[in-house]
Amino acid sequence: MRAKFSSDQKRTIATLSVAIAIRMLGIFLVLPVFTLYGEQFTSSKPLIGLAFGAYGLANALLQIPFGWLSDRFGRKPLLLIGLTLHSVGSILAAVPPNIFALIAARLIQGTGAVSSVAFAMVADSVDKENRATAMAFLGISIGLSFVGGILAGPMIASLSGYASLFWLSGLLSLLASIYLAVTVKEPPREQRTADVSGDRPSVASVFKIPNIIKLGVCGFLMSFFMSSFFFYFPLLARRHLPLQSYYLLLGPMVLAAAVVMFGASRAADRGWAKSMGVMAFVVLAISGWLLFRGADLGLQAHPLVVLTIAGVFFFAGYTSLEPILPSLITKASPKTVYGTALGAFSSLQFLGSFAGGAAAGLLGALGTEFVLAALLVAATLGVILMAQVKTA
Repeated sequence: MRAKFSSDQKRTIATLSVAIAIRMLGIFLVLPVFTLYGEQFTSSKPLIGLAFGAYGLANALLQIPFGWLSDRFGRKPLLLIGLTLHSVGSILAAVPPNIFALIAARLIQGTGAVSSVAFAMVADSVDKENRATAMAFLGISIGLSFVGGILAGPMIASLSGYASLFWLSGLLSLLASIYLAVTVKEPPREQRTADVSGDRPSVASVFKIPNIIKLGVCGFLMSFFMSSFFFYFPLLARRHLPLQSYYLLLGPMVLAAAVVMFGASRAADRGWAKSMGVMAFVVLAISGWLLFRGADLGLQAHPLVVLTIAGVFFFAGYTSLEPILPSLITKASPKTVYGTALGAFSSLQFLGSFAGGAAAGLLGALGTEFVLAALLVAATLGVILMAQVKTA
C-alpha cells in the first residue's frame, strides 16, 4: 500500500476492512455447516435450500435501497443500521422452533444489506486506477474472516452445537457496529452531494449501462455457483471426515485462494480484468465437475483428495471474481451513484445466492447430475458475459 495510498486512505481502508471482517466472520462460521443445521428441523432438501438462500433473497431486495440511501445520507449510518439488523436475525436463527422460523430468521438476518455500502465507501476514498487493489485489501480482510470462519465453524459446532454459531454471529455484528461507530469516518459528502440540483443520474439510468448489467449478471452467476457448491460440499465431506476435522480439508483451499485473490486483483489493475474474469469462470466450471464427477478420474480410493482439489479450484475462481467485479462496476458507473450501482450489483449477487441455495435443494431432490448441469450452465454463461465486458 505504501506506493499507492495516502495515510488517510490507508486508515480508511484498514478501519473499514476490520469492521466488515468482524461482521463477515459471523456469516462464514455458519457457511460450511448450514445444511447440516437445517437437517435438525426437516429432511426436506428444498426447505433447507430455501433457508440457506433466504439470507441472499433479503439482501438482494435491500442492496439497492441501502446503496441509494447511502448516496444521499452517508455510508456510515447505513452500515450501522445493516449490522444491527444482521445481529437481530442471527440471534433469532439460533432459536428457531421449526424450519419455517429458521427461514424467517434468515430473511431478517439478510436485511443487513451493507455490502454495496462498504464497497462504495472504499470507492469514495480511492482513485479509480488503484480501486481494484484497495478493494482487494477489503477482500483480503473478508478472505481472512472466511478462512477463520469456515475453519473454526465446524470445530465450534462440534463442541457447542450449531446454534452457537448464530449466537456468535449476532455478537460479532454488534461488535462490528460499535467499532464502526467509534473509528470509521464518513467520506467527504461533497463527492456525492454536489449534484443535488437534479443532475444526479437516476436509479433507472444505472440499469441502462450495459457493462453494469453484464457484470451484475456475472455476480448473480458467481453467487449462484457458491451457494450450490456449499450446499453439497458439507454433505459430501461428512462421509469421510468428522465435523471437528473439517479444517484438514478446508485449510489448503482457503490458503491457496488468498494468494490467487490478491494476484487476480493486481492483474486487474494492470488491465487484465476481463481475462481474469473469464478464466475464473472456467476454473469454477472445473470445480463443479470435480465435486460431483471427480471419481471419473480414477481416484475413488482417495475421495478427500478429489474434494480438496475441487475446493481449491472453487476458491481460486470465486476469490478471483470477488474483487474484480465490484471494481469494474465502479469504473462503469458515474461517480455520484457508486452506492446505487454497487447496490444493483450486490442485489443481483445476493439474488444469485438465494437462487443457488434454492436450486441446489430442488434439483438435488431429482439427482445431483441436475445440480452439476446447473453449475456448468452458470459458469458457461459467466464466461460469455465476461468476454463481452468492455474495459477500455
